[in-house]
Amino acid sequence: MRGIFVYAKGNSKAFTITEMLVAIAMSVVLMLALFELYESTQKIFFNTNSISGAEENAYNAYVVMGKFFDKWGVGVPSNTLSQGNYPPPAPNYISISSGSPCDSISFYGSLYGFGMVQNIDSNSNADVISCRLSDTNPSGSTAYYYLVRNGSFYYSNSSNTTPDIFTINISPNNAPCISTTTSNATISGAVIYDVTTGQNLSLSPGDILYSVPYQITFFCQPNQSDNNNNWLYLQTINEATSNTNTQPIVPVQSLSFNAYPQGCISTNSCNMIEAIIGANSQAKNASGTTASITFSFDFYK
Repeated sequence: MRGIFVYAKGNSKAFTITEMLVAIAMSVVLMLALFELYESTQKIFFNTNSISGAEENAYNAYVVMGKFFDKWGVGVPSNTLSQGNYPPPAPNYISISSGSPCDSISFYGSLYGFGMVQNIDSNSNADVISCRLSDTNPSGSTAYYYLVRNGSFYYSNSSNTTPDIFTINISPNNAPCISTTTSNATISGAVIYDVTTGQNLSLSPGDILYSVPYQITFFCQPNQSDNNNNWLYLQTINEATSNTNTQPIVPVQSLSFNAYPQGCISTNSCNMIEAIIGANSQAKNASGTTASITFSFDFYK
């Protein structure tokens, strides 16, 4: 069976000038549309990036502040005769200094280990439930402790304004206590060294050790490493050694604090702090500025 093939020959023809102009015009319109789409996408990206940066900074501020407010009043002795010096008039003492654009806030808390003597074993060592008790602080310096015995801080001399300060010899260091109700560390010889008197003191079951508190302050100031933009800062002062550590946390636009219930600062009865943070982003938005968002966080004692 034969196939039938049909071949048609057409005339080829070049583009006319009109057709080329139309094509160019259409290309220009398409390019302008693509440029507008790109520019609007960039604006959305930069704005979103700047806003998310401010939100992230606010969240980081909340996490850091929450960690330290959680220690507010923990292991803190009190003395109404200290008249504004350490020890404070009450464990939950707090001070707020108003400023513009930033307030500052100060309080006291034990930042590191604590633990309780469970019993004195047959080898005359103290078996201890240790919650990160250690011979040294994370910085490697000597760790100092207060002793709470029979519900009261230990004073070798009743005329002293601060409790006696102790060092310990414990093994292992930094034992966690999250999942234990039995002793997980040992203090050799069941004694601790009383730095105040220069003598050893024998431990008894029920004795509690708290790391000596720090004065904790949050404030803001210009950060030279960030073109003198305002940053939230944390300052801690060891009340045993007076060693001071100051570090920047996040860039902020404003910082203010409120203490509750109303009037509690004067009576040292505060149990809630509201922190209002105007957080900046370090990323520029589409207009070349940075986003700033205000957040309110509550911290409870």
